[in-house]
Amino acid sequence: MNVSIIVFSRGRSLQLHAYLESLLKFSDVKQNMIHVLYSQMEHICYEKLMKYYPKVHWKKENDFSQDLKKMIEDAETYVMFGCDDVVFRNYFSLQKAITFLELYPDLFGFSMRLGENIKPCPKEMESVQDVLIWNWKNSREAHYNYPWELDCTLYRKEDVKKLVSEEETAIKNPNFFEAMITAENKKERIVRRKMAAWKESCAVVITVNRVQDTHPNDFDACMTTDIYSLDRIYNDKGNTLDIERIAKKEPNKVHVGAEYFFLRKYEKGFSKGHILKKRIKLIISKIQLFRKRFCRFIERRYYLAGGYQGALNVLPPEETLTLLETKKISFLRYGDGEIAIMQGQSIPFQKYDVQLSKRLNQILRLGDDQLKIGVPYYYINPPGNLNSYVECFAGGLAQQRRFLLKTCNRNETYIDTCITQMYQTYETYDFMMFFQRIQSLLRDKDVTVICGEGILDKLKYHALDVCKSVEYLYAAKKDAFAQYDKILKQALKTDQDRLICISLGPTAKVLAYDLYKNGYQAWDMGHYFKDYDAYKRAAKRTDEEIAGFYKPD
Repeated sequence: MNVSIIVFSRGRSLQLHAYLESLLKFSDVKQNMIHVLYSQMEHICYEKLMKYYPKVHWKKENDFSQDLKKMIEDAETYVMFGCDDVVFRNYFSLQKAITFLELYPDLFGFSMRLGENIKPCPKEMESVQDVLIWNWKNSREAHYNYPWELDCTLYRKEDVKKLVSEEETAIKNPNFFEAMITAENKKERIVRRKMAAWKESCAVVITVNRVQDTHPNDFDACMTTDIYSLDRIYNDKGNTLDIERIAKKEPNKVHVGAEYFFLRKYEKGFSKGHILKKRIKLIISKIQLFRKRFCRFIERRYYLAGGYQGALNVLPPEETLTLLETKKISFLRYGDGEIAIMQGQSIPFQKYDVQLSKRLNQILRLGDDQLKIGVPYYYINPPGNLNSYVECFAGGLAQQRRFLLKTCNRNETYIDTCITQMYQTYETYDFMMFFQRIQSLLRDKDVTVICGEGILDKLKYHALDVCKSVEYLYAAKKDAFAQYDKILKQALKTDQDRLICISLGPTAKVLAYDLYKNGYQAWDMGHYFKDYDAYKRAAKRTDEEIAGFYKPD
């Protein structure tokens, strides 16, 4: 049979045993057709498993991407991938599956995990003997509209090689390998428009633990099924999964939990009573989670109804801009990142620093006619013309609103933080007039920019082109506060007649404040230079694009 089965395993000796045992029991597969690419984690052994299945081809992972490409290159005409959390439960013939792929050139793959018992099914399915065929491109049903997966689907080697050769992202592990086909690109990257499966599914995926750190997939945690506990059960106690009992279960979904995790020998902690207690705890935790979500829902409705309006005196964008035009002031701005650091958390731009947190807390409470502090206007006042991404974000800021209301000075007038990212914040606005006015504030100024090295290099349109002169002081793009004393010392050498514009994440707040106290006019410009470039390019503002805009450069 001209097929190769490539199985991925990481620290799951017991589960891989069940995969191999059930595959050989419920199919026409032979050991020498199976190739296992395994990642041997510390204190977890595969030697016992190798002795059980000596004719299987075992390959210890060295470089996943290179190892994978070599295995695909050496594979037979057809390839079925496998993961060690799969257990087969019904007999199937790979030879017959190959025959269907040869008869139907429009079939992309033949699935062993789908069937009429996996609900919901596509309404339009063709039945040929004991095989189902459907158009995955027209299907809306989960699993049936997603043709690329690594559990147990048979593919043509030529198709797999083509997908791998086209992939630009590094394939670091099986999760990355599966994720190279997404909901957005699948119709473009996969030409064959149909899939096939047996009338009844032949496998289940038992999700009781997770071994990859890059993709936090859900799993059933009602038993002690971490990989080290299961390794002891398998290697030390000689226990295995009871594939016969698993086969008697009748699933209606692909992914199942602890109710399928049967051991052949009794183990404390795996009994029905233990699982029931864990289930009760899980239900209680879900009730508590529901309560929190309900409270967030009520808070969101209160916010959208204007319940917080006027709780803080925050100037809207128009009035903020007018203030900058009529008074020579310095300003700095707070957002969700600064609030996170003040609450002891790290963010992508800056890891938590005790001193930075302390300074941010102190500065937020201060007020000065010549130094204005910004908080987002829309945090307190729902303006109604936010883009969909920010509108959704605004509804989930209950914690941030509580923090600001508790911390800010109710007698102080704040400016709008979003003055530097208007294009990314609002769906509709007179952007042309807004950017003309901001650019007028920069026009013919001698400006010193303090920013992360290289963050402005990729911009097509440069807001600073209107300045009389521009000087640059560079710092680290991330975790700049670690170099704060050096940055401040260097900045203080600047001529005080120059306007200082800072784009340096949370560090910019402290720097703007200290420079102001030393007689400088300092503006915390945040994302303005990127926002101006995006506006000039008429960049799309989909949720994905906006999320990418705020990622570290």
